[in-house]
Amino acid sequence: MTLPRIARAAAGGLRWAAAAGPRPRGYTAQRVAPARLVPETPGRGWADAHAKNPEFAVERELLPPKSRRREVGIFVAVAAVTWGLGTVIAFNYQRMTSTPVTAALFTARHNEEVCEVLGKQLNFRSSFPWITGSISHLKGFVDVEFEVAGDKGVDGRLVLKSRRTGKQNGEWHTVEFYVATSDGRKIDCR
Repeated sequence: MTLPRIARAAAGGLRWAAAAGPRPRGYTAQRVAPARLVPETPGRGWADAHAKNPEFAVERELLPPKSRRREVGIFVAVAAVTWGLGTVIAFNYQRMTSTPVTAALFTARHNEEVCEVLGKQLNFRSSFPWITGSISHLKGFVDVEFEVAGDKGVDGRLVLKSRRTGKQNGEWHTVEFYVATSDGRKIDCR
């Protein structure tokens, strides 16, 4: 179908140009906004078709631009929540795999009194535990607590508080290191 046939069909509203051939299968008539079309003149081509040439301009009102404020707001909210949650999980994982936490769990696992009460297979109570407190090797303090469980089905809470004396190469001194069972008993692990 050539351009003049399409133009004649669009200018006619619901009419289908007979010169265009039979209507295609599944064709549904739809009203086309009437436009002021300039007939083709010899010597004029597509290079002349631009917005500043009034002979090629189609005069009709443009639709107002669609506001995307809601979509952008939802995207920003979801991105902020995802970023925040990812940061919290990353910091907790960093505390969980830190040297003080793994060393404290190892020491408690090999403490005879803890093994008698909680069992020999002492580990974190869940597969991804929440480690409360903070660890700062730079400032020289460790203050963490986390839930532990053994193979006897008894739960406990391991508490580790340690401070470094002196500057960067000072000695670490354990202030508190115990396992508190669910019945209120404290088992010292130092």
